[in-house]
Formats: sequence, structure tokens, C-alpha cells
Amino acid sequence: MNEMKLSLELFSAGVSIIIVVAIFIKVFQYKQKLDVLKELDRRKDMFKLTKEDKQYIASNLKEYKEKLVKVEGLTRLLFPILITIGAILFLIFSFEETLIHLNIIVVAYIYLQIHRIHTRNYTKFLEELSK
Repeated sequence: MNEMKLSLELFSAGVSIIIVVAIFIKVFQYKQKLDVLKELDRRKDMFKLTKEDKQYIASNLKEYKEKLVKVEGLTRLLFPILITIGAILFLIFSFEETLIHLNIIVVAYIYLQIHRIHTRNYTKFLEELSK
């Protein structure tokens, strides 16, 4: 029984670490995309936007508006599912063991929120550039 408990704890910790690494990757990618938008904004202020720049903005705006709708829906769908999983964990495990496994749920929720916020902000920046 102790071996199973240890393997569950290692699995839980491993999944949490993977999600945290995914969060850092997501933030790094967001910063890179934001740098591109800052450069486009600088060009816009200097009235030097090329036709390719305008096409890039328009295509990305359309793509990110669609992506925003999907991300918002996914977040609304997964929030009650994560709460239900947390409740089931409290029923199955003792309080101490449940706290170990809740870490995955909390980190997954943080990842979803970061993804939603980044998508929303990127869409807003693209909308401002398209004006």
C-alpha cells in the first residue's frame, strides 16, 4: 500500500511540474508574440505599416478571435469539472493525501487562466492595431 501511495504522490508531483513548465513556456511564447506586436505598434505610430503588416494583423486578429471563443468555452467547461474532481478526491483520500493531489488541479486551473488572459490580451492588442 505504501508503494502505491508513493507512486501516486510521485505521479501527482510529476504532473504538477510538467504543468508548471508548460506555464513558463506559455509565458515565454506570449512575451515573444508581444514583442512582435510592440514592433508593429511602433511602426504604426511612425506610419510605416506595410501591406504585409496589415495582412498579418488582420489574419491574426481573425484567428485569435476564434481562439478566444474556444478558450473561454473551455475554461467555462473545465472549471466545474475541476471542482468535481477535487470533491471526489476529498471523498476517496484522507485530507493530507487530498491536499497532495489538489496541487494538480490548482496548477491546471492556473494554466487555463493564464492561457485565457494571454489570448484575450493578444486579441485586444490586435484589435487596437487594426484600427
